[in-house]
Amino acid sequence: MDKLDEAKKNFEKGINFFQKKDFKNAQIYFEKTLELAPNSSPTLENLSKSYLETKDYDKAEKVLEYFISLEKNDDQIAYKLLYEIYSTLNKYDKVKKLTDTAINKNKFNNEFQLKSRLFYPNFFNSLVDIDDVRKNFIDEVDKLIEYKKIPSLDLSEKLLKPPNFELSYDGYDNLEINKKLISLYHKIYPGLKNIEEFSFSKNEKIKIGFISEFFSDHTIAKLFKGVIFKLNKELFEVIVFHSNKTLPGKIFNEINESVVSYNFENIILPKDFYEKVKTISNKNLDILFYPDIHMSTNLYYLTLLKLAKFQMTSWGHPETTGNDKIDFFLSSKLMETDDYQKKFSEKVLLSNYLPMYFYKPKISFALKKEDIIGKNIYSCPQSLFKMHPSFDEAIKKILNKDKKAQIFFIKDRKENLSKMFFERLKKIIPENIERVNFIDRFTPEEFIHHCGRASVLLDPFWFGAGNTFHESMFYGTPTVTMPTKYLKSRIVTGAYKQMQIDNPPILNNVDDYVDKCVELANQENLDLKMYYKEQAEKNLYENQNIIKDLENIFKSIVN
Repeated sequence: MDKLDEAKKNFEKGINFFQKKDFKNAQIYFEKTLELAPNSSPTLENLSKSYLETKDYDKAEKVLEYFISLEKNDDQIAYKLLYEIYSTLNKYDKVKKLTDTAINKNKFNNEFQLKSRLFYPNFFNSLVDIDDVRKNFIDEVDKLIEYKKIPSLDLSEKLLKPPNFELSYDGYDNLEINKKLISLYHKIYPGLKNIEEFSFSKNEKIKIGFISEFFSDHTIAKLFKGVIFKLNKELFEVIVFHSNKTLPGKIFNEINESVVSYNFENIILPKDFYEKVKTISNKNLDILFYPDIHMSTNLYYLTLLKLAKFQMTSWGHPETTGNDKIDFFLSSKLMETDDYQKKFSEKVLLSNYLPMYFYKPKISFALKKEDIIGKNIYSCPQSLFKMHPSFDEAIKKILNKDKKAQIFFIKDRKENLSKMFFERLKKIIPENIERVNFIDRFTPEEFIHHCGRASVLLDPFWFGAGNTFHESMFYGTPTVTMPTKYLKSRIVTGAYKQMQIDNPPILNNVDDYVDKCVELANQENLDLKMYYKEQAEKNLYENQNIIKDLENIFKSIVN
């Protein structure tokens, strides 16, 4: 058998293993193929893809860099895959260098040109990094807005992932940059201006639509399904819109199976953008409620159109949109500061409670008393993209002050941020890094038990807990928080106010935050946990007053 025939057989075996998702064996045969045909484009492509599947990013990067060095005509895929690696690993400088090269060599299509130029990391190594990247990003947005020959995209074919979500976690006010991005999106998608304005007629009942990709096993469904279920259907006609990308799950099934018992309509939107527009606008809604703008690429660009008489958003993603098509932002008197309206492009409506109806978590068994009285157990069970570099100082001080402290974080799904965060912490607390623990992800019930076993929960700076706090109150584990003037850091503060907690652990500087964490972690706190749990059951979970309050707000919008 000559080399070419042997290479073909090895390649076919590699493809066979790849299709069976046996990526390790696929790598073996692709590597054997390369030994015989080192410049084979299909082999280089598939080997790099198989490395990506097993998270061998360094190996994939080397293969792709070699592929590009060959300067072949069919290497566009190598540039795109390399971009995906650099962006996944938050290698900002490499993304920018690759982008410049790819655009100059005409290796990126319109989508990738825009995607790469609007890349914004979801994790930073320092405050300096944030400032530098943010400045460059704003400059890039300004250039794109001014550029007369900006690439354009079709709404039915390519929806660009908005970088607004990542911007929310860097600690800055995003009102002005979000306004700029709205202007840019209109340039990228000229088709938006061709969609005619809709006229809406009067309805007998107030017709309200709730729209999200995440009305399934997700925080958003936990926060807002109660409002959908509990609104008075004699006054409100309720329609729930799911994205065609909504994942199946227990809560999705619950919503789907509750249409009769709670008297609402359930619609899965079509895939095509324009068909989505038609489906929603034909419902003649008084109010279209987006609970989580910026979280779903699939639905985001609908928010740039007027698909109901009034459109509103809320704290599913607690930041202003900068979008003049969104009329209202539903917040709470318990969460906002005195100058709240200045931070929003929308008119802010203030509920007397946290604006949601949260069901008490259901679990199959409860922890025993001895399981929830442990000391020196600190946990920050939040998404790791919330770990702002300024939070590292608090972690360092806790470990220095409490020599028995064990601090727990939960790994991200791909374990990229876990590694980056660990390396960042190792540089500032090398002597205590063994007491920082990254643990595997939990089932929903295991997550609640984990919160119950903790002595204290740490609310990260700048963008804090929401759903986690509510679930943690099943056992009453206290969360220490340090709110800023922005809503995204004030949800725990609002929840404590609603619970009517005496002397809640709400602090205003790092040293006091650390002292309170250490104090709580070193005391016998069963009585405190029971007190928090009781107050949650009285005031936080399944509070019917919240529904009445929201009904009055919705009526005030329409009437």
